[in-house]
Amino acid sequence: MSPTLRLPTGVRPTGYSAELTLDPTQPTFQGVLDIDLDVKETTRTVWLLGHELTVKEASLTVGGVPVAVSQVKGTGDFLGFQPEAALGPGPAHLRLVYEGVLSEREVSGAFRALEAGDWYAFTQFEPLGARRVFPCFDEPGFKVPWQLTFHVPAGLTVVTNTPVVSQEPGGEGGTTWRFARTQPLPSYLVAFGVGPFDFLEAPASGEKAVRTRIVTTRGRAAEGAHAARVTPGLLAWLERYFGVPYPYEKLDVLAVPLFQGAMENPGLVTFNSELMLAREEEDSVERQRSFYETQAHELAHQWFGNLVTMQWWDDLWLNEAFASWAASRAVADTQPSWDEPLTRVGARSRTLTADSLLSARRIRQPIQGEDDIFNAFDGITYGKGAAVLYMTEQWLGPDVFQRGARRHLRAHEHGSATASDFIAALSAEAQRDVSGVLDSFLEQGGAPLITARLDCSARVPEVELTQRRFLPLGSAGGTQQLWKVPVCVRHGTGARAARACTLLETETARLPLPEARGCPAWLEPNADGAGYYRTSVDARMLSRLLSTDSRHLSRAERVALLGDMRALVGAGAMPAADALGLLPGLAGEKDLRVFQSSLELLELMKPSLLSEPRQADRQRFLRDTYGARARALGFTPRATEDVDTRLLRPLLLELAGKQGGDPRLTAEARRLTERWLGGDTRAIDAELVESTLATAAAWGDAALHARMMTALSAATERKRREEILGALRDFHQADLVQRNLGLLLEPAVDLREVWRLLFGAASDVRSRDVASAFVSKNYDALAARMPDEQVAYLAAVASSYCDPVHRQETAAFFTERMTRAAGGPRSLALVLESIDLCIAFKAAQGPSIESFLAAPRRAR
Repeated sequence: MSPTLRLPTGVRPTGYSAELTLDPTQPTFQGVLDIDLDVKETTRTVWLLGHELTVKEASLTVGGVPVAVSQVKGTGDFLGFQPEAALGPGPAHLRLVYEGVLSEREVSGAFRALEAGDWYAFTQFEPLGARRVFPCFDEPGFKVPWQLTFHVPAGLTVVTNTPVVSQEPGGEGGTTWRFARTQPLPSYLVAFGVGPFDFLEAPASGEKAVRTRIVTTRGRAAEGAHAARVTPGLLAWLERYFGVPYPYEKLDVLAVPLFQGAMENPGLVTFNSELMLAREEEDSVERQRSFYETQAHELAHQWFGNLVTMQWWDDLWLNEAFASWAASRAVADTQPSWDEPLTRVGARSRTLTADSLLSARRIRQPIQGEDDIFNAFDGITYGKGAAVLYMTEQWLGPDVFQRGARRHLRAHEHGSATASDFIAALSAEAQRDVSGVLDSFLEQGGAPLITARLDCSARVPEVELTQRRFLPLGSAGGTQQLWKVPVCVRHGTGARAARACTLLETETARLPLPEARGCPAWLEPNADGAGYYRTSVDARMLSRLLSTDSRHLSRAERVALLGDMRALVGAGAMPAADALGLLPGLAGEKDLRVFQSSLELLELMKPSLLSEPRQADRQRFLRDTYGARARALGFTPRATEDVDTRLLRPLLLELAGKQGGDPRLTAEARRLTERWLGGDTRAIDAELVESTLATAAAWGDAALHARMMTALSAATERKRREEILGALRDFHQADLVQRNLGLLLEPAVDLREVWRLLFGAASDVRSRDVASAFVSKNYDALAARMPDEQVAYLAAVASSYCDPVHRQETAAFFTERMTRAAGGPRSLALVLESIDLCIAFKAAQGPSIESFLAAPRRAR
């Protein structure tokens, strides 16, 4: 009988040897795979996982004696190999000869891409892509060595997880590349690339001085200079933190076109090419920081995820949350001027918003089907997991937490582990059981709202703390839910401040403030924004916090407070107009991170909430509030300005120009865009290319659109094409949007490059009907062209709707279709719940928002 989700445990691999014959110009490849097996118990069928693979020969050997074997097709991706008689316990060997697909549709498994006239092959195996290349035990708990050999056309180079052992002429004028055996790896961490690569040597990395290279498509090695400079230092910091040298023999960092994000494959980290590469004269602070932060995440995985791997996908957070937490810690320590602690608090607030949905996952969501595996790669696993780890670190103390992480790595080196193993290591170092706190956040969805009320009736002032689940307006959930929450409050009078902490385990508790001198003048219930919870204080205390924030609240607390105010409006605990009234005062905020956090409040007046007359009022508000500052900064950076000013400029251009339609800004954006399209790419500062082109497009016409389409057709460089495609997303006129969307169906166009045009249209209230109608008409054609793992995104075309009619139409159209898409049911549930909550919020807070926008106010 076929397995349905997980492989049986009666047969396990002990090692793989694979030979792949591969030509990136061809749509298929050939493979020969030898698997050494350990048969644990008498077995009738050896089950593997394979997808779109054609097994041509299968042979089984037991004790050196061939055993006849027949193929059995199981359900889904399960492939069975049945010997003529049951296998008894002991070693065995399975050899498979097969053929697979080198896809031009996917960005998982092995896929190919045409880059500047050259064909390349790349891989992305996490989570279920390895089975597209190898018929194997494709689960994270099966962690064994791999030895890879490649037969490729002459002139091409192969890179994979380990160093080259030999390179010699092969058959038909090709080359055979043999690579060293890997350390024990699960299948999803195997990786390779084939093509005419260029290499940039970086300084050797780590205690063992491993060879480190930046690997690029032909002609782009020089663009990897920044990656080469920063990678060794990041690796050194992580070695020091974890107390374990980098565990692998080399470190190649490979730029991959069309790939999104990055992947931590040991020895061969892969990156989206435009995130990783840039010419020095076209580089930006934003790109460099994004690469640095992402590289910190991927390198942290070399310990949490690679050296110690999760046992099963329900513990993906052990990889991703820990890598996100470690990346934040590394950036904070190595780049203190970047204000990473404030970035972390802002990210925590956005995660809390996503976590307020009933359809949101738990961090440790049970895996009941493949959909749950795909859904696990979301903001809950990464963002909530990282925020909970940070809260735990602050509760236990950084030294205790570090010792716990090191203990965990030592105990499970080159093996697999579970959440219980990690919690046990922390508990051993903390000398107390920490499972109650961690499990309360790992095993249930949502987050607490902590209400803090100051009580000065006794000799020692106290804070009455109450917890319940935070839920937004319109939620059908119940608030009676408890966590074990480490809570720290800060309080003070005048210039004196103090802190008091407790572990809140019950619905209500009282926290004494023994260091208070008299009744505190102010109280902040989440000291430095370290806790993963929302906060609420009474109106009088909130007024004090808002009026004294510059003197008493830390910068992190100001960021947390703004996020909590946005949430309280969303829960109906505060009129929207009261929060929006803060924006004019915050528009001149000199602290970049606080300014960025204030923009959360702008979501209260997003266009989908507004009537037609108020759309123009919203644009006027943005011009009046942010226009003067944007115009003063202009489009040209000054030699004396600081980095924060450079990062502020595109934000203001987005607000006052692209969204607000400030005439001076839009005219200048159009003028510069015309020059840029005419070949003067230095007409726009590197930091402003995206925002300038987007502003011009948002207020552009058919003539500008035609120029951009012509430029796209002529552009061969990936970076230039991505910049133009990004701008095309911002046109909103129906006929121009239709032309954009037509690209998604053109056979000669690579859908992997252009599919975001659809979601640019869907996110704009002026063009969302065009996008929705396009998907309704062409769903089957789009689903057939899109990567399998991205088909579920099609439901997101309805995300900006906020009315019952479109909610009903969305459910009717997508419900059955999403059952056939990877991760589709939960993706649709998130969309439908978001629409429901938007409807409820609009009914409750819409009048307050509209009256705020309609009120006359003096131009700034």
